[in-house]
Amino acid sequence: MFRSYRIGRIFGVPVDLHWTFLVVPGLIIYLAYRPGYGIQWASVSWWVSIAVLLFLFVLIHELGHALAARNRGVVAEKIILFPLGGGAYLPESPSRAIDEVLIYAAGPLANIALAGIALPLLLSRPEGSLLLKYYLNPFGNLVLVPSRVDQLLGLSVAVNLVLAAGNLLPAYPLDGGRILRALLRNPLGDRPATVIVTGLGVVIGIVLLLAGISINDFLLAAGGGFIVVLSIMEYRRGWQRRRLAKLGIGRVLRPEPADKEGVLATRLYASDRVSKAKAQFARTEWPVLPVFDNWNVQVGFVERRLLEEEAHDDRVPLRAFTEAEFVTAKPEEDLLTITERIVASNVYGASVHTTNERVIGYVFTEDVIGLLNTWPRRVRRRFLELIGRED
Repeated sequence: MFRSYRIGRIFGVPVDLHWTFLVVPGLIIYLAYRPGYGIQWASVSWWVSIAVLLFLFVLIHELGHALAARNRGVVAEKIILFPLGGGAYLPESPSRAIDEVLIYAAGPLANIALAGIALPLLLSRPEGSLLLKYYLNPFGNLVLVPSRVDQLLGLSVAVNLVLAAGNLLPAYPLDGGRILRALLRNPLGDRPATVIVTGLGVVIGIVLLLAGISINDFLLAAGGGFIVVLSIMEYRRGWQRRRLAKLGIGRVLRPEPADKEGVLATRLYASDRVSKAKAQFARTEWPVLPVFDNWNVQVGFVERRLLEEEAHDDRVPLRAFTEAEFVTAKPEEDLLTITERIVASNVYGASVHTTNERVIGYVFTEDVIGLLNTWPRRVRRRFLELIGRED
């Protein structure tokens, strides 16, 4: 869903294009096609000009966020550009509210600066004041035939002002919503601040969605729907984080696999052959199994799927397929702390060790996800019971 492709770096910030950009050429051809006349190439060049301008305006908007974040001590992981927008991905949130406000305000301010550059250029054109009136009220009775340059300058002013104003709406995930949450977090706390901005996001998104439908504006309706969905997702993410922070590792801990001969008899060692690991997987539903060295120190995990797809010679030592990167946890840690560490390290799970470094079990991301999904399943089951239906 989020697959993207690296197109380069700007000021050291990686820039990716989302795969949905593949639909843009087809959309341009569709907009430039006239029944009975075919593709109008003059129209194609016009729409390409608009697409390039929009791409640049969104890119500069996101660069504003990324460079402001760098200035405040937060490194932007990358910028991803979509046909309808973009995002600067920050691996960690700013620690101070003022930093958060400045980072999220930088994007709209960049668009205001672009509009400020384009406006005097537009006014410097012949009939510049009339052109400004024309673009401010395109449905008025002013008759003008602007040149291509005038049209692009007018578009630059209008689009950048719309991008700035739209992003400053107090709705998540827009910049205005993030700024509002940063300002509310200290006096109210994180949970009330998140509830307020996501609630505003749902309300504003529904209004934009209905407005877009009523005036047949697909982009406005799609943007409204996008805001609604992401606001709900952010509220749910906040609920999940609060729940994980209250739960201990024991809720999802998988004890080390053992059979009647004991734990050590079932352990996999890096020097073992692949055939032994395949036999172990045949006796368990575990997606991965821990691998140890000859001193019973864990050296990583081996994944069932990897062996099925790539281990064609069962005589190969298991170390060739062992993923050496993993994280460790203590039994007293909460699930939120360990889950964040697993996600940040991009590994399958964590080994839980006692104070004397003895392995007592494992926490896997799929078990955490399953735990978070139990509440929606209970609600669904209760609802079906109330209406007299079976799940």
